[in-house]
Amino acid sequence: MNAIYDSLVNNNASKVERYKWCVRVASSTHAVYMVTRVPGIISNSKLKSNPLHGFDQVAEAVYSVTVGYFLWDIIDTYKNIKINGIGFMAHAVMSFGVYLLSYTPLLQYYGACFMMFEVSTIFLNLHFFLEDLGLQDAIIYFINDIALVSSFFFARVVYGTIISINVWKLLANSEIPINPFVANFIRLSNLTLMGLSYYWFSIIIMSAKRSPLDADLSRALDEMDKPESKTK
Repeated sequence: MNAIYDSLVNNNASKVERYKWCVRVASSTHAVYMVTRVPGIISNSKLKSNPLHGFDQVAEAVYSVTVGYFLWDIIDTYKNIKINGIGFMAHAVMSFGVYLLSYTPLLQYYGACFMMFEVSTIFLNLHFFLEDLGLQDAIIYFINDIALVSSFFFARVVYGTIISINVWKLLANSEIPINPFVANFIRLSNLTLMGLSYYWFSIIIMSAKRSPLDADLSRALDEMDKPESKTK
C-alpha cells in the first residue's frame, strides 16, 4: 500500500502521511461496501416490523464485515494512539461493541440506519485523497466538499438525531427484557458517537464564519484529523 502511495502521490511523504493514507483506503473500502449493502436491510419488512429484536441472515452477514473492520480499527488505533487520539479509540470500541450486539439479535434494523453515516466518510476520505493529488483547484474538489458538508449534516446530524431518539424510545419501552448493562452500553455508545458527530460538525460551522468555504473546510478537516480534536 505504501508503494502505491509513493507512486501516485509523494515518495517523500512521512511515515504518518503514509499511515493515514493506508487507513483511509481501508475506511473508504468499508464505507463503500456498507453504503451499498445497508439499503436492502433498511427496506427489509421483517426487520422494520421488529426493529429492536428482529433477525435477518443477510443483515448478520453484512454486519460481520463491520465487526471485523472495527476490530481491526481498535487494534490499529491502539498501536498508533499518538496519531489517532482517544476519541478515535472510543469511536472504534463503541462501534465494535454495538455491532457485535446485533448477533444477540439486537437493533439489526437500526444498525443499518446508523451505517448510512458512512456516506459522509466516503466524501471525507475523497477530500484528503484529492488534496494528496494536488487537486485543490479542480472543480471536483469543490463539488466533493459541498457533498461532504451536506452528507455530514443530513446523514449524521439530522438523520442520526432522529434515529437516536427512536432507539432510546425502543430501549425504554421494550416488551422483552434487555440486560441493563447492554441497554446502558447502547445508550453510552450512542451518546459518544453522536457527540463526536456534533463536535466535528461544529468545527466546520465555526470555521465557516471566518473564511470562504474551501479554505475553511480544509482547515476544519485538518483540525478534525488531529488527535487533540478527538479528545475534547
